[in-house]
Amino acid sequence: MSKTHLLLERYVLALLFVVVAIVFSVMLPGSFATVLNFRNIAGNQSVLAIVALAAIIPLIGGQFDLSVGAVLGLTSIATASVLSRFAAPMWIALIVGPTLGAAIGLLNGVLITKFGLNSLITTLGVATTLTGVISWYTRGASILTGIPRALTDAGGGLWLGIPRPLYYLAVVASLVWYLLDHTPYGRYLQAVGSNSNAARLVGLDVDRIAILSFVASGTIVGFAGVLEVAREGGANPQIGSLITLPVLAVAFLGMTSVHPGRFNVPGTLLAVFFLATAVSGLSLLGVDNWVESAFNGAALVIAVALSSILGRGRDKTAPAVL
Repeated sequence: MSKTHLLLERYVLALLFVVVAIVFSVMLPGSFATVLNFRNIAGNQSVLAIVALAAIIPLIGGQFDLSVGAVLGLTSIATASVLSRFAAPMWIALIVGPTLGAAIGLLNGVLITKFGLNSLITTLGVATTLTGVISWYTRGASILTGIPRALTDAGGGLWLGIPRPLYYLAVVASLVWYLLDHTPYGRYLQAVGSNSNAARLVGLDVDRIAILSFVASGTIVGFAGVLEVAREGGANPQIGSLITLPVLAVAFLGMTSVHPGRFNVPGTLLAVFFLATAVSGLSLLGVDNWVESAFNGAALVIAVALSSILGRGRDKTAPAVL
């Protein structure tokens, strides 16, 4: 495979990103191509990006986690609730989300590994249960009062001209990237996702590795729940149902870029901001809401198709990277 072909395969999504940004900038110079718009895109997508980074950890190990949206909803409600309804100190609120997320991740991991349950069905069931708990507790109402100013200040505004949530995203992305690409655990997780039977034969504790992937994912989503409260100044019980499918779309779209054929941190981030930039442009053009959903789905299918076409040459000369 030529170097040009390899580069095109890896960065076709980045190329599409640049093209989309240029097209909308030319069409909407007074609204799209502004610092304010790009700040809004960066700040508004930080929570989704963090949840997507969490979701790829079990995916790399060959497991689905459809509960990430519900965990985000529950941890944000729990964080806002201990502050608003129970007047707890802020340090308690800061640890409630990650701790609760880790506990749910542990439950997912144990059910899947120790009881041999299918990850897709199990996490869907857990998500449905959590959604019911959220509805029962909140009765469909958002928690909007009693959130300390210190927390909302930490989640909003700018620092050195950049939205504060983007700094939290950078820290989480760096940690996840290091975990997956530069630690023995990351290599073990890749091995389990590639072939769990072979990994077991060489002595890897496959169950423990899988459980830890769910715990790590839940912890990160729990942190995103805290950040969601800090950004919005409250908690919306509907957030979980709104974010799950975009998160999975972003994760799989990111798999087509940078390191084609496997879930990876740079590709996931690129997918997040590619879709967000395109949707922002469409919104500023005044298109109907259904067009945005159609664009997200079409972008995913097109990117996967392009990656598949470009990857045929690689597949002829090397085994697929899983």
